[in-house]
Amino acid sequence: MKFFIDRYSGHKTAENPLWLVVLSDIMTNLMLFFLILYVFNIQPESEAKDIFMSGFDKDKKVSAKEKEADKVIQKFNEEDVAKKLAEELYKAGMKDMADVQITDKQIKVNIAAPILFSSGKAELTRSSSEVIGAVARVIGRLPNDIIVEGHTDNVPVKSGDYATNWELSAARADAVVGLMARTYAIPEERLIAAAYGEYRPVGPNTTPEGRARNRRIEIIVSRK
Repeated sequence: MKFFIDRYSGHKTAENPLWLVVLSDIMTNLMLFFLILYVFNIQPESEAKDIFMSGFDKDKKVSAKEKEADKVIQKFNEEDVAKKLAEELYKAGMKDMADVQITDKQIKVNIAAPILFSSGKAELTRSSSEVIGAVARVIGRLPNDIIVEGHTDNVPVKSGDYATNWELSAARADAVVGLMARTYAIPEERLIAAAYGEYRPVGPNTTPEGRARNRRIEIIVSRK
């Protein structure tokens, strides 16, 4: 009896061959595969697809909610910036020479050109740094793009370095962009200079008051 125990006990304690481990993995994967096919077979196609894709859609839904929350926060930040801009311009004594407008697409600061430039010139005056600084320090809080637009009236340029109102408005927009980048550290990749000359008036060029309104710099913050 002891002979038979000693002879066959080794077979009982021997480890399983490696191919059995691999085979068990294959069988497990096949079972899962057929289980998925079975679920698709017993349920309507659309319902089965929804169940199968629900795991993927969950992450997308969470991401969408996070993006929506970021948009709400951004909206409140932009509205706060618009309010702060109006306060800073008022403190700088610009109540009658500048105004702030906010819409769904942009925040716009309208500054009368004589505050920033001498007639026919594109060099910023000494007082202009205070005005631009009040704007730049506030809008610099946002990551949004900033467009600086130059506008003039329709009176032809008679002297100076610029042959047309369009060239003058371009040089003025460039001067403001340069000041914001150099002095107030607003990244250059966020700044855009645009020139419109006399072609986008906000008042009639037939009156002195209308022409004064048309001579302006507009600083526009695009709302995301």
